[in-house]
Amino acid sequence: MTKSKKSTRTLNKVLAIDPGFDRIGVAVLEKDELLFSCCIETSRKSLHQERLLEIGKAISKIIKKWKPSALAVEELFFNKNITNAMKVSEARGVVIYEAAQAGLEIFEYSPQAIKIAVTGYGKADKTQVESMVNKLIKIPESKKKRLDDELDAIALGICHLASTTNA
Repeated sequence: MTKSKKSTRTLNKVLAIDPGFDRIGVAVLEKDELLFSCCIETSRKSLHQERLLEIGKAISKIIKKWKPSALAVEELFFNKNITNAMKVSEARGVVIYEAAQAGLEIFEYSPQAIKIAVTGYGKADKTQVESMVNKLIKIPESKKKRLDDELDAIALGICHLASTTNA
């Protein structure tokens, strides 16, 4: 990464990604503020490679606009559906590639680590996580109602900022 690029980035601004294939939760946080969040949604009617390309373009655009210094991405948790897990891992690979291409530091967190950082309990449910997210970070009123994937990305961002603040 060149010096000029690094100087435009805020060292504690993080792009947090909850990986998926149909929907990817995205959040950009800085200190105790949510700057941006959304869900990247791909059409099930599109070809697999077109969906991956769409994900890559969206992530690249977000990185260029918000200029984070780091990517926090959730580690994959494999369920019984191997086909879906492979698609999610490929989408996650596209996200990591775009972040690496932009020179971001990349950090990975397990679902349990995220829950511990946000709620203090590694087996917290969605309601507990959402409640604590709303207490820990300033969220614009327009973003109070959001998809679970978006909430998970925000929680991941909180986890990252808490983990790196004293580093």
